Amino acid sequence: MIESTGVITALAMALFGVAAMLRLLPVGSCPECGHCRLEQLRKEAELEARAARFYGIPRCASCGRYHEPSEDHRP
Repeated sequence: MIESTGVITALAMALFGVAAMLRLLPVGSCPECGHCRLEQLRKEAELEARAARFYGIPRCASCGRYHEPSEDHRP
């Protein structure tokens, strides 16, 4: 019969193995997942806003994007 410490040790090793395998999953990098696409768009919008503030480009009141008033609105 297996002692309780042996069972606990085996379960702990299995838990560490699962944790190591979870790091290999492609979380946040899949192109077809809605969550990942939204996260990528959010990062791009944040980068655009940061660059616009750095260069002093105003935010458009009608479309909400950062561009010069002389430029056309993007869809």
